[in-house]
Amino acid sequence: TDAPLKALTVFAMPMILGSFFQQIYNMADSIIVGQFVGTEALAAVGTTGTVINLLVGFFVGVASGATVIISQYFGANDRENLSKSVHTSMALAVAGGVVIMVFGIVTARPTMLAMGVPDDIMDDAVLYMNVYYLGIIGNLIYNIGTGVLRAIGDSRMPLYVLIVCCLANVVLDLLFVLVFHWGVFGVAFATILSQLISAVLLMIRLMGTQEAYRVELRKIRFHKDILKNVVRIGLP
Repeated sequence: TDAPLKALTVFAMPMILGSFFQQIYNMADSIIVGQFVGTEALAAVGTTGTVINLLVGFFVGVASGATVIISQYFGANDRENLSKSVHTSMALAVAGGVVIMVFGIVTARPTMLAMGVPDDIMDDAVLYMNVYYLGIIGNLIYNIGTGVLRAIGDSRMPLYVLIVCCLANVVLDLLFVLVFHWGVFGVAFATILSQLISAVLLMIRLMGTQEAYRVELRKIRFHKDILKNVVRIGLP
């Protein structure tokens, strides 16, 4: 009984630490905005969180189906279907990113109006959402890449990437807000740049391996049967 427990603990600890760093990431944003931009900006950024998390959370839920499928093929040592699953997942991240970007930008202001966001923070809230949505593909590639690595038993690399992403976000926040005085735009831009850095780091890891889960850009496309299974498992 000790061996499975030890394996579970070793695998879970980086994920638990990852959740901790995710909270630091969000908290740092709020502290920097509140201290150096103002309370209106803090309110504007805070207002957008629920809506952004709804869209991104929906995608991450669907993408969790990919993690299940990839881990099954990895465990079965089915190299061909493992590769197809990974490339289908990456195609899902890119296509999902385009859909969320367009849908998010089109619905940003109407959603804020429906939520009764006050006029004095409306423009800042919509600006933050639009900039965030423009860079959403980086976020989704990061989430899919993390899912792929966890599916094959690597929970450490996603943690290291998240730590780099957190540090980059804080440094860029301070640079854009304190030095360039970009306000809410600076905070949003720092967020999407740090997410892009994390996506690039994970892609370097996935493209650099010689294992069956290697990502090759020319192979990124949907495989119908696998996509159907991903959605069937992930959608609920």
